[in-house]
Amino acid sequence: MMDERYLRAVRDALVKHQQWLLRDPLGKGRRADLSFYDLTGLGLNRVNLAGAKLTGAALTRARLVGTTLSKADLYGADLSKADLSGAQLQNADLRGARVDGATLRNANLQGADLRRGMVLESGEFRAAGNADGATTFVGCSMAKAVLTSCRMAQCDFSGSDLSGADLSDSDLSGAILIGANLSDAMMRRATLDGVLMCGAQLNEELRTALERRGIDVDGTGATTTAARLSELISAHQLWVDKSGKTGERIQLQRADLRGCNFANQLLCGAVMRFCGLRGADFSGAKLMMADLSYSDLRDADFTSADLSGCNLEGANLTGAKLWRTRLRTVDLSGDGSRLWPTNFSKARLTGADLRDASLAGVLLRGTDLTAIKTSLATLKGADLTDALGRQALTA
Repeated sequence: MMDERYLRAVRDALVKHQQWLLRDPLGKGRRADLSFYDLTGLGLNRVNLAGAKLTGAALTRARLVGTTLSKADLYGADLSKADLSGAQLQNADLRGARVDGATLRNANLQGADLRRGMVLESGEFRAAGNADGATTFVGCSMAKAVLTSCRMAQCDFSGSDLSGADLSDSDLSGAILIGANLSDAMMRRATLDGVLMCGAQLNEELRTALERRGIDVDGTGATTTAARLSELISAHQLWVDKSGKTGERIQLQRADLRGCNFANQLLCGAVMRFCGLRGADFSGAKLMMADLSYSDLRDADFTSADLSGCNLEGANLTGAKLWRTRLRTVDLSGDGSRLWPTNFSKARLTGADLRDASLAGVLLRGTDLTAIKTSLATLKGADLTDALGRQALTA
């Protein structure tokens, strides 16, 4: 909780900013400078912060519904998990900002700058955003957001819901849209050189338009590691067998592993995030506590694999074979005090085969279960409250 004096300083800055916006003739107004302030969880719904300086500020979980942030300086800020529904961010500077997991439904970011940008540390000041200067919108809810005429080269939108969003006339050179939902999105005249889109959800009209432009919508554009896969697996198995004392853990991101064979391999704790794994064979593999989040796993084969405690958040598992897959919660402490569930949050399981697998205890927040193949055991004890397509399953 904020110190009262700290909170009073924030309030005073906001009051003076409103006077500044009104061009107070008495000269009492002043542009708000809350750079590097910790504003975590602060309620700022519908406040006019147009032109405010918020460089490097921490706005994690802040409530910014309908807030005006046009031309605001959010360089290097942290807006992760903030609620920016309907916010006005036209021409805002978001370079180097971390906006992961935020809600930006119906937000207007027209003309915003989402390119890379690093804030160098100066004394006690340290930017709350991404230390490497990347601008990230990973796992965001951005349905029907306006992103026209934006500069967002290399911006990361992996796993974000951009359904119905307008990205027309924007520069998406090298942008990352792995596993993103682009259904009904508009990308007219957008620059798409080097864009990564593997596993993205596209309606046929958009898919056809992109393919006509020569965009490899199913490719990864990432470095192929298939040639040294056997070496990586051997080192990882040694890492598991020796409890991390020797060997090397598999830690891959944005690797092209389409169609690779991982059958019956020991892959506990492996990291393969944002990877292209379409059609990969994981049958019989041990993937306990592995991280495959936001990866393209369409048509992958997990028959009889052990995915207990595995992180598959935001992964595209459309048409995947999960027959007889183990999806149990992992007891980390051995006494039931630390339970780690299998995570399918925001994953797409459309048409996946889940027969003889149990979803009991599995995290299913925002999971698309449309047209999955089930048996009597699949849904018994499962919490489908926040799952998509649950109406058809329970009808």
